[in-house]
Amino acid sequence: MNEIDVMLAKNGDNEAIEKVFLKYKNDILRNSRNLFIKGGDVDDLLQEGYIGLLKAIKSFDETREVCFSTFANLCIKRQIITAVKSSNSNKNLRLNTSIIGDKDVNLEDLTQYAKPSLNYSSPEDLLLGKELVNLLGNFLNDNLTELEKKVFYYICKQYKYVEIAELLNEPPKKIDNAIQRVKKKILAYLTEYKKG
Repeated sequence: MNEIDVMLAKNGDNEAIEKVFLKYKNDILRNSRNLFIKGGDVDDLLQEGYIGLLKAIKSFDETREVCFSTFANLCIKRQIITAVKSSNSNKNLRLNTSIIGDKDVNLEDLTQYAKPSLNYSSPEDLLLGKELVNLLGNFLNDNLTELEKKVFYYICKQYKYVEIAELLNEPPKKIDNAIQRVKKKILAYLTEYKKG
């Protein structure tokens, strides 16, 4: 990819934008690795990275003595870090901790049942998605055992079952069984929700 593609992308050429996106996909993945948005998932970080890349394309000044690659990586990194800081601020605390008491939750299992956040076609879809999250949170509070709630919390924080076993001072097999029970309960609830 060359600077001409960047200029074409800046002028709205979709093919050039696609080329730039493909070129910087690995940079976005690298910059989002090891970071976490409360209540979000990996796709949210990737989307933030692409937003940063779009900002870089739109504001790149070819007359300055800076290569686009350096500028793009800086914009990607800043956008992702800003999103992470924003999600971790107390400003969104109630939204970010609405599943199980004050526990942070990664809702990866919902992605096959709900549309990703940037693809909601209307405010109604967004409202329905939030309703599902709240209903699932209430269901989990009412139907998970204390052990299952703790296991679910650590799974959402991306701990492996062996690590959870150590943290909770329980045999790994017991933790693995709890994970399977939690998954079954969530999938059963979501299946019923989809039917209704």
